[in-house]
Amino acid sequence: MRFASQLLLSLAMAAAAPALAQQVPGSPPPASGQYEYVLLVAFDGGNAVLDYGQSRETQKNLDKRPPASATEQETEALTVRKLERAVPALNYLSSRGWECLGLSGRQQSSGSTSAGTFSIYSATEYLLRRRRP
Repeated sequence: MRFASQLLLSLAMAAAAPALAQQVPGSPPPASGQYEYVLLVAFDGGNAVLDYGQSRETQKNLDKRPPASATEQETEALTVRKLERAVPALNYLSSRGWECLGLSGRQQSSGSTSAGTFSIYSATEYLLRRRRP
Protein backbone atom coordinates (compact mmCIF):
# COMPACT_ATOMS: atom_id res chain seq x y z
CA MET A 1 0.00 0.00 0.00
CA ARG A 2 2.83 2.36 0.85
CA PHE A 3 4.41 1.74 -2.57
CA ALA A 4 1.11 2.63 -4.31
CA SER A 5 0.80 5.93 -2.42
CA GLN A 6 4.44 6.84 -3.18
CA LEU A 7 3.86 5.99 -6.83
CA LEU A 8 0.74 8.19 -6.98
CA LEU A 9 2.60 11.03 -5.25
CA SER A 10 5.52 10.73 -7.71
CA LEU A 11 3.15 10.74 -10.69
CA ALA A 12 1.31 13.78 -9.37
CA MET A 13 4.58 15.67 -8.88
CA ALA A 14 5.83 14.69 -12.33
CA ALA A 15 2.59 15.89 -13.91
CA ALA A 16 2.81 19.22 -12.04
CA ALA A 17 6.49 19.83 -12.81
CA PRO A 18 6.04 21.19 -16.37
CA ALA A 19 3.41 23.64 -15.15
CA LEU A 20 5.65 24.78 -12.31
CA ALA A 21 8.64 25.12 -14.60
CA GLN A 22 6.76 27.50 -16.91
CA GLN A 23 5.88 29.98 -14.16
CA VAL A 24 8.58 32.56 -13.59
CA PRO A 25 7.71 34.98 -10.83
CA GLY A 26 8.18 38.66 -11.58
CA SER A 27 8.34 38.34 -15.37
CA PRO A 28 4.92 38.20 -17.03
CA PRO A 29 4.86 37.12 -20.67
CA PRO A 30 4.92 39.95 -23.22
CA ALA A 31 1.51 41.25 -24.19
CA SER A 32 0.21 40.16 -27.56
CA GLY A 33 0.88 42.81 -30.14
CA GLN A 34 3.44 44.64 -28.02
CA TYR A 35 5.67 45.19 -31.08
CA GLU A 36 5.12 45.95 -34.72
CA TYR A 37 7.47 44.59 -37.38
CA VAL A 38 8.60 45.67 -40.83
CA LEU A 39 11.12 44.53 -43.43
CA LEU A 40 13.48 47.06 -44.95
CA VAL A 41 14.42 45.57 -48.29
CA ALA A 42 17.55 47.06 -49.88
CA PHE A 43 18.04 45.96 -53.47
CA ASP A 44 21.46 45.64 -55.05
CA GLY A 45 20.62 48.35 -57.56
CA GLY A 46 20.23 50.96 -54.81
CA ASN A 47 16.50 50.99 -54.10
CA ALA A 48 15.18 50.55 -50.57
CA VAL A 49 11.56 49.84 -49.67
CA LEU A 50 9.59 49.07 -46.52
CA ASP A 51 7.45 45.95 -46.49
CA TYR A 52 4.72 45.97 -43.85
CA GLY A 53 3.16 42.91 -45.44
CA GLN A 54 1.02 44.91 -47.85
CA SER A 55 0.33 43.77 -51.39
CA ARG A 56 2.56 44.73 -54.33
CA GLU A 57 -0.35 46.76 -55.75
CA THR A 58 -0.53 48.83 -52.55
CA GLN A 59 3.21 49.47 -52.73
CA LYS A 60 2.94 50.58 -56.37
CA ASN A 61 0.05 52.96 -55.65
CA LEU A 62 1.81 54.60 -52.72
CA ASP A 63 3.12 57.49 -54.82
CA LYS A 64 -0.36 58.24 -56.16
CA ARG A 65 -1.94 58.97 -52.76
CA PRO A 66 -2.29 62.57 -51.62
CA PRO A 67 0.24 63.38 -48.85
CA ALA A 68 -2.48 64.71 -46.53
CA SER A 69 -4.22 61.32 -46.44
CA ALA A 70 -1.06 59.25 -45.91
CA THR A 71 -0.82 57.08 -42.80
CA GLU A 72 2.31 56.96 -40.64
CA GLN A 73 3.38 53.72 -42.35
CA GLU A 74 2.90 55.25 -45.80
CA THR A 75 4.87 58.36 -44.82
CA GLU A 76 7.75 56.19 -43.56
CA ALA A 77 7.63 54.06 -46.71
CA LEU A 78 7.76 57.14 -48.98
CA THR A 79 10.66 58.65 -47.01
CA VAL A 80 12.63 55.39 -47.23
CA ARG A 81 12.03 55.26 -51.00
CA LYS A 82 13.40 58.79 -51.36
CA LEU A 83 16.51 57.93 -49.30
CA GLU A 84 17.18 55.03 -51.72
CA ARG A 85 20.01 53.35 -49.75
CA ALA A 86 19.95 51.07 -46.72
CA VAL A 87 22.19 53.06 -44.36
CA PRO A 88 20.30 56.38 -44.56
CA ALA A 89 17.03 54.42 -44.34
CA LEU A 90 18.24 52.55 -41.23
CA ASN A 91 19.35 55.83 -39.62
CA TYR A 92 15.96 57.41 -40.38
CA LEU A 93 14.02 54.40 -39.05
CA SER A 94 16.21 54.22 -35.95
CA SER A 95 15.32 57.84 -35.18
CA ARG A 96 11.65 56.80 -35.41
CA GLY A 97 12.05 54.07 -32.76
CA TRP A 98 12.78 51.05 -34.96
CA GLU A 99 15.49 48.58 -33.94
CA CYS A 100 17.15 46.03 -36.20
CA LEU A 101 16.69 42.40 -35.12
CA GLY A 102 18.60 40.76 -37.95
CA LEU A 103 19.23 40.62 -41.64
CA SER A 104 19.27 38.11 -44.43
CA GLY A 105 20.23 38.04 -48.08
CA ARG A 106 18.06 36.98 -50.96
CA GLN A 107 18.74 36.36 -54.64
CA GLN A 108 16.08 35.97 -57.25
CA SER A 109 16.14 35.40 -60.96
CA SER A 110 13.58 35.49 -63.69
CA GLY A 111 13.92 34.60 -67.30
CA SER A 112 12.48 33.63 -70.57
CA THR A 113 13.41 31.43 -73.52
CA SER A 114 16.82 31.41 -75.19
CA ALA A 115 16.58 34.89 -76.79
CA GLY A 116 14.27 36.39 -74.19
CA THR A 117 14.81 38.59 -71.17
CA PHE A 118 16.58 37.38 -68.06
CA SER A 119 17.27 39.30 -64.86
CA ILE A 120 18.98 38.47 -61.60
CA TYR A 121 18.83 40.63 -58.51
CA SER A 122 19.91 40.38 -54.95
CA ALA A 123 18.52 42.10 -51.88
CA THR A 124 19.29 42.44 -48.21
CA GLU A 125 16.32 42.27 -45.85
CA TYR A 126 16.51 43.93 -42.44
CA LEU A 127 13.92 42.79 -39.91
CA LEU A 128 12.97 45.77 -37.73
CA ARG A 129 10.63 46.18 -34.80
CA ARG A 130 9.43 48.92 -32.50
CA ARG A 131 7.33 48.99 -29.38
CA ARG A 132 3.75 50.05 -29.90
CA PRO A 133 2.56 53.06 -27.93
